[in-house]
Amino acid sequence: MTQNFVILFLLLLTPASASAKILFKADFETGDLSQWAQTGTRAQNASPRNVQLVTDIVHQGKYAAKITIHEDDVFNPSQLRVQLGGPRVTVEEGSDSYMSFSLYMADPPKDRDNFFYWEGNPPPRYNNVMTWWVEPKPDGGGTLIKYGTGNLGRNGTEWEADFPIGQWHKLTMHIHWSEDPAKGNTRLWFNGKLVLDKKLKTKGPESVYFCQPGIHRSPHRPSVDSIYFDNFILADTLEEVLK
Repeated sequence: MTQNFVILFLLLLTPASASAKILFKADFETGDLSQWAQTGTRAQNASPRNVQLVTDIVHQGKYAAKITIHEDDVFNPSQLRVQLGGPRVTVEEGSDSYMSFSLYMADPPKDRDNFFYWEGNPPPRYNNVMTWWVEPKPDGGGTLIKYGTGNLGRNGTEWEADFPIGQWHKLTMHIHWSEDPAKGNTRLWFNGKLVLDKKLKTKGPESVYFCQPGIHRSPHRPSVDSIYFDNFILADTLEEVLK
């Protein structure tokens, strides 16, 4: 009896380990877009001709999403856009977000295709704080993937790498949110390899940030491009998104 009491007492004193939590997951294995129902699939940017579930080019499981932009997918006078409404995260100074997903292009992009970003709200202010994109190399000899901060990366390109076409690639991010460039930080993994770990300004004054995977680009050089996505995971620990 005494021994059992001591064991119980010790268990009560031992803090419970916090379990990792998946905040958002979309692997398209439902066979539809229902995993995005709570985050947003407007007809304008997720019509059947723009977003298709496919079985021929898949990273894992049976389905992936193929997103295609056309010359007439006008979002506003300065943008063409096709996208899925991604999850929103509530952030504060010093908080962290962890996300990963896989992407693929069967053909090289014909122009710069912005495929993912974080942007703050609520209105009337919208603050795009970081963007990822693919673009043709200047000499036409391949494709680059890039990450930049500020609106559409205008504050500077912080990382770039070759983006081989016809292969799946996994992008993993850890964003440490801060308005102070000496305290904010971005860590990026590309295909499991840490490629960026840098102090940066990662947020503005907003307390909610959202992402919208897809393609958005300038309307001045319209063309048809497609990108494939699979296995989106947003979690509260790095371990969950690095798996």
